[in-house]
Amino acid sequence: MNFRPLLFIPPIAAGVAVFMWLTTAGPESEMEAPPETVTVVRTLSLAPTMATPSASGYGRVVAEDSWSAISQVQGRAVLVDPELDEGAIIEAGTEIIRIDARDYEISLARAIASRDSAQAALEELTASEENTRSTIRLEKRIEELRKSELGRQETLLARGNASQAKVDEAVRVLLAQEKVVLSLENSLRLLPAQRASLQATFDTRLVDIEEAERALANTSIFAPLTGRVTATTVSDGQFVRVGDTLATIEGTNASEVVAEFQTRVLGNLFTTLENDLTREKLVGLGAADASVLLKRFNLQAKVRMSSGDQEFFWPAEVIRFDGSADPTTGTVGIVVRIADPSLPDPERPGPPLSNGSFVEVQMSMPKPISALRVQRSAIHTDDAGSYVYTVDGQSRLARNPIQTGSVQDDMVVVLSGLSEGDEIVLSDPRPAIVGMLLKPVDDREVSTE
Repeated sequence: MNFRPLLFIPPIAAGVAVFMWLTTAGPESEMEAPPETVTVVRTLSLAPTMATPSASGYGRVVAEDSWSAISQVQGRAVLVDPELDEGAIIEAGTEIIRIDARDYEISLARAIASRDSAQAALEELTASEENTRSTIRLEKRIEELRKSELGRQETLLARGNASQAKVDEAVRVLLAQEKVVLSLENSLRLLPAQRASLQATFDTRLVDIEEAERALANTSIFAPLTGRVTATTVSDGQFVRVGDTLATIEGTNASEVVAEFQTRVLGNLFTTLENDLTREKLVGLGAADASVLLKRFNLQAKVRMSSGDQEFFWPAEVIRFDGSADPTTGTVGIVVRIADPSLPDPERPGPPLSNGSFVEVQMSMPKPISALRVQRSAIHTDDAGSYVYTVDGQSRLARNPIQTGSVQDDMVVVLSGLSEGDEIVLSDPRPAIVGMLLKPVDDREVSTE
């Protein structure tokens, strides 16, 4: 007998039995909820501390004063200071280059001779004017005599004691004399124009002398400042043309740094000093207003340079803003001045601050202030701005939006959003869910262990 068709019956029976047990079982037993997870975090109770708000920018050192010796005359260089070499220090007032002056001495002598000639012509004209006036006075007296003689002859003619020929002769003599006087007076009237012409010639000769003297003086070139020679292109016997740059000297009395600051960093510093001075307002400030702002804050500055594992500092003075924000980099330039950068200072031994060095400029408030500060690692940012995690009264995670100020080392000044006594979450809970249960561990205790 074949029993294979009956093999499917046991599985069906087992399935039916299980179904009946499930559908006839009693009410589902109540399941216990799993306990809430507690996340351990490092925290720190916020308290005000003394801080010196600061900001750092970077730039290159340049000389405050720089001068180039540009030839204003041409000729052969007959003297070049032996010390005029790149890197050498030249004292102010030193004659560094002299150009052959003989041609300019001749030009000056010629101009002086021309002036003397013009002066002589003026003096001659003055004498001629005086002589003409004297001659006119004399000729007018003769004219008066001729008039008297004419009158006498006319009287005699009327009495019949003289002839008409005598009268006519007296008239001719008088007219000739009047012509002489008129000619002299006309010559006298021309003298002012002649004087003006001669005076103009004399003035021109004076200008020629001044020009020749200037050219002669320009044959000797003196250093106007004490500084370091950075370039020289002239040597003894070399022919120099007008406009040639012969040497360049950079002053050593003071240097400047145009330090480029990120507007965010600078804005944080200024916002710490003045709450309503936002970064947007800072970018919109003109150079004049920004300079007034710098003076009002009375910021201190120092220049820092690293050499291997050593750091060197130079005190500096904040001078001015260097225009507006750079449209490409978004940085703002601030100029600081370093006095006597090359002189050794026993209080800060180190190398001189050389022009061209890349340095850091640190600006800070003159005095520390009491401020709430948070570690930079505890601050988070998103599209809405900066925020920190805190522990609320029920030991749960809370999120506090904040406004930040100056950054000093790894600490950030908090301007708003937190209060003294708030418990800041230093570690980064993952995932960070607002309202999650926390187990705070004071960071000072962790550090002590």
